[in-house]
Amino acid sequence: MLLLLVVLCFGQSALSLPPPAQKFHQEPRASKVDWNAPRPGHGGFLAKRSGLHSAEFFSDPPRPLLSTAAVDHAPQDSDPWTQKRATSGRWENLNGSAAWYQAPVSWGGSRMDLYQMGKADKRCQHKSWGSSSASNNNNNNNNNKWTSWEDLGGTFASAPAACSRKKDNNHVFGSGTDGQCWHRTYNSGAWGAWQAMGGAVQHPPSACSWGKDHAAVYVSSATDGQCWHRRYDEPPASSKTAPSWGAWEGLGGYLDGPPKAVTWGPDHTSIFCKGQDGQVWHKPYGINTTTTTTTTTTTTTTTTSKSAWGEWEALGGSLDGTPAACAWDGRMDVLAKGSDGACWHKTYKNTTTAVTAWNATAQANQTTVTTLPKWGSWENLGGKLKDGTPPDVVAVDGRMEVYITGDDSAMYRKTWQNDKWSAGWEAMGGSVDSKPNAVAWDGGKVDVFGTGADGSCKRCFS
Repeated sequence: MLLLLVVLCFGQSALSLPPPAQKFHQEPRASKVDWNAPRPGHGGFLAKRSGLHSAEFFSDPPRPLLSTAAVDHAPQDSDPWTQKRATSGRWENLNGSAAWYQAPVSWGGSRMDLYQMGKADKRCQHKSWGSSSASNNNNNNNNNKWTSWEDLGGTFASAPAACSRKKDNNHVFGSGTDGQCWHRTYNSGAWGAWQAMGGAVQHPPSACSWGKDHAAVYVSSATDGQCWHRRYDEPPASSKTAPSWGAWEGLGGYLDGPPKAVTWGPDHTSIFCKGQDGQVWHKPYGINTTTTTTTTTTTTTTTTSKSAWGEWEALGGSLDGTPAACAWDGRMDVLAKGSDGACWHKTYKNTTTAVTAWNATAQANQTTVTTLPKWGSWENLGGKLKDGTPPDVVAVDGRMEVYITGDDSAMYRKTWQNDKWSAGWEAMGGSVDSKPNAVAWDGGKVDVFGTGADGSCKRCFS
């Protein structure tokens, strides 16, 4: 009897233990398929098909939303559990009803816009904070106050994406329930109509702008997993060419999730994604190499710019979800939830090598210094992320902030500044079910958003 009791107790204890974490594979691995091989045709991405929504259907007149009252600055979340756990972060309940995570964007100054997909009707919802230089009937000229949630129409299959090219401008993208990409523009206080962009899209899109004359959207193909993109270019005012969207361009790859596009400035974009082999992949546009040659009498500096797409490169890792990334000050950082549940980090920055050799022609030693971007090794930042919630990252004013949703549904922050990480993860409190989504705005402030268990939008600020 005693032996049976011991066996039963041992069995119960063993079953109650968490399963062992999977190892995070840091080294890049050879793919079974060639990510950079040209593909004939379009793989079905541009194929004509029936059942597509019309612009009239997608731009159905706005409907009244629940919880539409405007919210004044910084009322605290009424959830006592949220307040009980809050430490470094202050929380605000923006209400609404979201099915996915939010897409925050700022065009600078004290203006911030927020987009989400409605939980019940799948329509695009919008809320803004701060002033616009032009007002309209949608109450966009609000000073130091949140607007009501605004119904922008549409019928989405996943979370929207947004970017801003300049002041008083937003581009909003979404994957429609008809499978194609849809787009709507806000310019100088007025919304344009929804525009069907075509394609066969799987997963949420990613939007990116490197300046006032450029915007682009990146998607994952529902037919063959390839990454596709369309770019918008606005010619100089002196040009007679009208601004327009280019055609879809296939960028190759075999994606298992949405792409993430980032930029550190004009003529640079980098795409990150989780590949179908589980590791992180990266594709750059516009990377520079600088070489400086010095002799006893002269110094010559040559910068080689590649204003074209580079090849996909495997960065290693074993991911559980979509990678996050940021580009700033000539460097890039990619963050991911590993298969072990921890947050992992990898950095791309310039590295300098110097080679000195005798130059017979100049009869002097010649030193050649080459500055070449290079990826570092994966770094384990720790943490225990909630299932289905990859991290997010934002860089501003010489610092980088990483946010995660912990397995206790609270939000946590880790900061890189002055070439070092903050000690441990800083508890921000809160109670959210979604991944965090951060935005830098208003002179270096960072706000983070997440979706509560009831679908309401939660804002964290400090």
